[in-house]
Amino acid sequence: MHTRFARFVNLPELMSMFGEVADIRTAEMLKLPVPAAHKETVTIKPTADLKAFVQTLVERAEAIRNGNVSPSVDNMLAVTNDGRKAALDMRLIDSFAEVENGKVNHCAGEVFGIWGETKLFRGTQIVFCDLSTPVENGRFSVYQALRQNLVERGVPIEDIAFIHDYESDAAKEELFKAARDGRIRILLGSTQKMGVGTNIQTRLAALHHLDAPWRPSDVEQREGRIIRQGNLNERVRIYRYVTEGSFDAYIWQTLETKARFIAQVMQGDTGMRSAEDVELAALSYAEVKALASGNPLVLEKAGVDTELAKLSLLRSQWDQQQWRNKQELATLPGRIERVQARITGIESDMASRQDVSGSKFLMEVEGNRYTDRAEAGKALLHAVYGVKSGGDRKIGQIAGFPIAVQLSALEGVGKQLVILGGVEYRCGQAESAQGFVRVLENALNRMEQCLLEEQEYLARTEKRMADIQAEAAKPFDKAARLEWLKQRQREIEAELDLSKGENTAVDETEEIA
Repeated sequence: MHTRFARFVNLPELMSMFGEVADIRTAEMLKLPVPAAHKETVTIKPTADLKAFVQTLVERAEAIRNGNVSPSVDNMLAVTNDGRKAALDMRLIDSFAEVENGKVNHCAGEVFGIWGETKLFRGTQIVFCDLSTPVENGRFSVYQALRQNLVERGVPIEDIAFIHDYESDAAKEELFKAARDGRIRILLGSTQKMGVGTNIQTRLAALHHLDAPWRPSDVEQREGRIIRQGNLNERVRIYRYVTEGSFDAYIWQTLETKARFIAQVMQGDTGMRSAEDVELAALSYAEVKALASGNPLVLEKAGVDTELAKLSLLRSQWDQQQWRNKQELATLPGRIERVQARITGIESDMASRQDVSGSKFLMEVEGNRYTDRAEAGKALLHAVYGVKSGGDRKIGQIAGFPIAVQLSALEGVGKQLVILGGVEYRCGQAESAQGFVRVLENALNRMEQCLLEEQEYLARTEKRMADIQAEAAKPFDKAARLEWLKQRQREIEAELDLSKGENTAVDETEEIA
């Protein structure tokens, strides 16, 4: 029994925590000067032997599903690996199988053509294959078969190298230098051995995927060897070799779906709440059965699942926005009413405001009238500092409006003067006698500016309310497509028999991020 992650949930919170210790920069964000890549899929027709073998995989999968075989003897991971080997080359399953026009031959043809095209430039190529690495025990190896095919076409054997023949770091560095110089023009290796640290991009003209890895990060590592700064080629080619009626197409489609999910998470798409684990390395019984039958529904399912996930995310974001709109819409009428009341109050205050400018100055402080600003300021200062506690305390009046001292609960604010009219005008703080008089007169003179600010705020609020009402009335524009995809997904899953449980050797334990 093995325990592994089956699902990741609470993704926004997980990425928020991850962002505290990581600075994420994707290739799309950096826009580095790298060559443009033309990607091409080379399709290979299945042989009769391959078709017959895939049918045996169905029988094995059914036996595993029904519990007729021990997981230590056979399991879905073993079935999947055998299916991948058969898709690469049937000679990995049966050394006597006839494979005249398989992946090796197609790849050799493409490699040989580019080898000739880039002869003057001494352009290089890299071939990735994680299965069937070179062996010395006489068993069939895709690496040796591809090299033999190229030599027979006219490629000098010294132009071809296997990464597996170079064990030490010094030997690998010499190999990489030879590739950068164009002395080694065709390099074959696996993702593990030609990943990080493989700097051979200088003359790389083409990259070939003979098989498909399971993780999107492996594809990223492979293609990162050629789509890289320092490559002298402005355009490069990437080939994927896919055998029809095999596991190849489904695995590549699954990789694309996984990569799209990872990209969305890394770019901070907070609408995604959960996702399946991206490291799964075995197909299900239903998928094996559908692939064996050549059922096109398998590929359609991958496409439907991807589009459905995207539209479901958009619908979730739309629902959240609609909820926020309704919440805000419920508060806007009250807000508008309060702003209108403030505008009415300010207009009334402006109409009743007495002129105390210049020599017309007049202020009352604690029952005493003052026409001299300095004397008024001293009395005001004494009255303000005499207020120790309680609510707003009226200490005088100016221009027909009461003056009050307000005790603020905010730290560092302390006491401040306010003019009490139809609305409350905060005058701020002052330290001197003249300063107290100045802040009061400034507040009186700012009534026109306050009115203008409130009117502009009212106009923005009314427009916001109209915009939200219009937005709330709109339906989700992709609702019909979303419903169709859900229905189509159910139909496909029913036809592929994906609704039934499966007996596997894996305990799928959910973990919460």
